[in-house]
Amino acid sequence: MAARARELSPEGRTHWKRTAVMLVPGVACVGAVVIALAQGAMAASFAVSGKNFKVSADRITGRGISGFPSSLGAKDGTGHAVLLAGIASGTAQGVCLSMKQKLPLVGEVSLIVRSGGERAIKGEHLVVDADALTSSGGRVTGVQAGRDASTLTAAPGVSGPQGLFGVQADTAVARDVRSTAWASNGGSLTLDKVEIELSHTGKECY
Repeated sequence: MAARARELSPEGRTHWKRTAVMLVPGVACVGAVVIALAQGAMAASFAVSGKNFKVSADRITGRGISGFPSSLGAKDGTGHAVLLAGIASGTAQGVCLSMKQKLPLVGEVSLIVRSGGERAIKGEHLVVDADALTSSGGRVTGVQAGRDASTLTAAPGVSGPQGLFGVQADTAVARDVRSTAWASNGGSLTLDKVEIELSHTGKECY
């Protein structure tokens, strides 16, 4: 299922930093693969929970990447500035997702999901909304930075409002990726093994 285009207010901002080009493939592949793994495919438009989550991966690859600054609305009415990034296809190895949540009777727990340790996760037509990413390095080909977001074509169905800054790339590889994200939707996943853990010790992926 191709991810549908989303048009949101140009006023939403995100931190591009010096790793702006790497932000697109890293968040798109890692964040989308792991959150979809934990929750399944979700609708293209929904109110986020107001809780972000941490994602890490040893290595990711991607083909057909598009991204632009956007915003998300939570159920309580608050907004979050994010980078909306889409990827046509990709793989992720050594993936971990963690999120802290307070629950009645038991207090705060950490949900930890791991996959891709033995065989890489494969994903297609994925979209993720993230607000931070770091990587120890990688390689991107066919980069077009500063392209109008309404003209992005690398990830099918992923484009933004006219006049907004956009980035796209043909291929990407990133190592030792760490990111925080708010939501993901669409797409399909192929995976071999999944480990899910609930921890009371405050454990996280990083």
